[in-house]
Amino acid sequence: MSVIRLSRSHRLNEHAQEVALERLAAQLGTALGAKVERSERELRFAGTGFSGTVSLNDSRLEGEVHLGILMRPMKRAITREIEAGLSQYLGDT
Repeated sequence: MSVIRLSRSHRLNEHAQEVALERLAAQLGTALGAKVERSERELRFAGTGFSGTVSLNDSRLEGEVHLGILMRPMKRAITREIEAGLSQYLGDT
C-alpha cells in the first residue's frame, strides 16, 4: 500500500481550526464519496481505493492517506491536490 504523509504548520485559532476540519470533512464526503468519522481534533476517512487520518493541533496538521493498488499510479496528482486543498483550508497563499 502506498502512503502519502502530511505535515503542515498553521496559525489558525481554535474557531478557524474547527471550521477547517468541518470543511475538510465535507469535501472528503462530497467530492470523494468517503465515509468520514470525526472526533474532537481528528478525521478518519475511507473511500474506494483510499483511507486515512488527519489530525489538527494548535500548531500543526498531521495526516496519512493510504492508497490502494489502483490509486498508486495517481499518487503524485493526488498529493498535489491534497497540498492545494490544505493551503486553502489552512489559510496559506
